[in-house]
Amino acid sequence: MSDANIITAFLQEHEATPVGLTPQLPLLPPEEEEAEAPPTTDLTVEEDPEHWQPKLVPEQPSAEPGEFPIRFIDGCQAGQPVLCLSVRDRGWPIPLFLAEVGAVALRMERRRFVREFQVVERVLSFVADPFPWAQVEAFVSAMGNDPEFRIRVLPANLPPTDRNHFDYEVMRSQARARAQQEMTTLERLALAVDRSVPTLVDGPLNRVMGTPPADGPLMVGVVKVQAASYLHEQGWRTLLALRPAHRTPVFRITGSGQPTEERVPVASWYLKLAGGPQLAPNWGHVRVEVPWGQYLHRGGVKSGFVNRLSRWLIDARCRVESYSRMPVSLDPIVRAEEALKPLLTPLPVLVNRLYRRTGIIRRNEL
Repeated sequence: MSDANIITAFLQEHEATPVGLTPQLPLLPPEEEEAEAPPTTDLTVEEDPEHWQPKLVPEQPSAEPGEFPIRFIDGCQAGQPVLCLSVRDRGWPIPLFLAEVGAVALRMERRRFVREFQVVERVLSFVADPFPWAQVEAFVSAMGNDPEFRIRVLPANLPPTDRNHFDYEVMRSQARARAQQEMTTLERLALAVDRSVPTLVDGPLNRVMGTPPADGPLMVGVVKVQAASYLHEQGWRTLLALRPAHRTPVFRITGSGQPTEERVPVASWYLKLAGGPQLAPNWGHVRVEVPWGQYLHRGGVKSGFVNRLSRWLIDARCRVESYSRMPVSLDPIVRAEEALKPLLTPLPVLVNRLYRRTGIIRRNEL
């Protein structure tokens, strides 16, 4: 049987029907990649927790060589559910999530940025355990050998037993999380290509690295989406009172990360990059991470390292008002995103090609 016939037979046997983007329902359980054990925080690193107040980041002195990043890592994922299978004798809806994932590394050389690494992959993820494994293996091989797509099929885990397997959104979340995990793997590859220079990662450090040497090149993580709560009541009051170029006191984050790995201990603080009369009070700030050993090696707060790095980040913030996430974005990361997105195939084109190739929808039905 040809690869095309194997693909079509698998989809027809399991009653594949086309699906698309749908509004996500409220009060959904967290995505798989967000299901982390609660972290442990030490709020006494710089100041007594009860006396936390916003701290102004001075304009001088500027960061010294080695105290600011010159290499920038960013990842991208563009995808959506495209087909939904039905598990016989169970009735579970199994969406197939089609995506392109990628990662890029930019290096700053004087006044320009050089793209020194990029990778993009097409992936199709779904919860595969309910299907006969021989069929899944044949389907995976046929999709990978297809000369037009070269799509890598990623089996996703079954949801936990306490989740409703008849809930389409639960199954969709598992498939999307598997594609997101692959993007993280590519970001780790982009980081591993060169660890010899100070590097900034878009997102938490524990996603893409272990604990680096204390005297090694500086690693910085900048988190735009604040999904976890690390602060006490006075800490939240301090955060909401931040004005541009102000930061919170430094605190330490330890504890567990993903269930199979330990979180990188980091020194962290919130930094307000931008503000304005039309911004919500919880918008315009990012959370900065530096590995704890590197923070101590550089003298921490007493040496002025935190303020110097914070000032560099403020100066590097995005100033393009048409960019929707401008208040929480850095210009080098925006440039990395712009360098990566042209490498992606427009998603509607990819979806229509898949439909035609699999025979689910004929050419005159598109």
